[in-house]
Amino acid sequence: MNKIYLLAFVALVGISTLALTQFNTEPALRATLGAGAVDFCPQPQYRSDAWMKTFLAGLSSQKTDDATMQFLQAQIPTDSHVFSTEQIIAIFNQIVFDSSRLQAITWLNPYILTLTSQNIVDILGKFAFSSNKMGALKLIANTLSDVSDASKKVIVDQFTFSSDKSDAQAILNAISARNCIYGTITEKVAAFVIDISGSMDYTFKANGETISRLAFVKSQLTKTLAEQLKPYQKFNVIIFGNSASQWKPDYVDATPENIQAAIAYINKLTTNGATNISSGLDLAFNTKQALNGIYLLSDGVPNSGVQTVDGIKKYLADKNASRNDKVHVNTISFIMGGTETQNDRNLSFQFLNAIADVTNGSFKGISG
Repeated sequence: MNKIYLLAFVALVGISTLALTQFNTEPALRATLGAGAVDFCPQPQYRSDAWMKTFLAGLSSQKTDDATMQFLQAQIPTDSHVFSTEQIIAIFNQIVFDSSRLQAITWLNPYILTLTSQNIVDILGKFAFSSNKMGALKLIANTLSDVSDASKKVIVDQFTFSSDKSDAQAILNAISARNCIYGTITEKVAAFVIDISGSMDYTFKANGETISRLAFVKSQLTKTLAEQLKPYQKFNVIIFGNSASQWKPDYVDATPENIQAAIAYINKLTTNGATNISSGLDLAFNTKQALNGIYLLSDGVPNSGVQTVDGIKKYLADKNASRNDKVHVNTISFIMGGTETQNDRNLSFQFLNAIADVTNGSFKGISG
């Protein structure tokens, strides 16, 4: 979970070095896919009502603030699904002290998909002191889903002093909207592992436009690379079907030039073959660099390589056991459109959730 401690800094880092990349990428995406498809954000499966009921009951039964925070820290990772906005607010309403609220945001952040400007206003309103309110904004600014001058003004207006307003504006000006597929990339070294099996050709409707799974994922990954990665980060792109291949032999600096080259590589991808998830993970782990996180997206269960939940858990436990830097794998089961049965979709959710669970990553199950 080392990634959570980087979040406070990400919102403060400027994106000017990638301005040219963003300028070139976004118009191209919109010309190819149309504004509707680019802006579409399918909703994932959130933590269940049953899980939340048990969790909130346990949280409210704690007798002291220390006990509440220990319970919160212990229980958040017990389910790899992300939290809905309503679930985040419900948790936050049970925490009393400013310092504890700040710590809670840090623990919850990797499991937040997005927050609206009004959600952020509601959270900031819980803080008694301006300095803590500013600390909270630093932690959650990059979850903002509706990035616009109007939404930023709503948030800035929550601060009283002109100096605080100026600082809040600077924080908000430095962010990009959290991507609804890939979230926010905070790791110093990250791998993006993409399924290109034949079923990724299945199509679905995105804001009235028809688009394939692979085309949509390509659009979201290229947006994520262009809008979020900073030169101090390293990354690589890995694809898998029957077997796996990678864009570069090892992780490279996220310079504007490398990002543009990766985008060109991604845009040329086509579907091919079966689903060998472990082959993609093999390449991702095959580095001596301090790999922090893997973002794994697939639309099914493997029919090649490691194919069972128990098998993939042992595989990943063995991979991490041999590393000083433990790697968390954030997984996305992306099954929009297509002909899969509900049972097939559930099996994909179970397999990818198991990967996230055993590596202390986060899981998004997206189906529709």
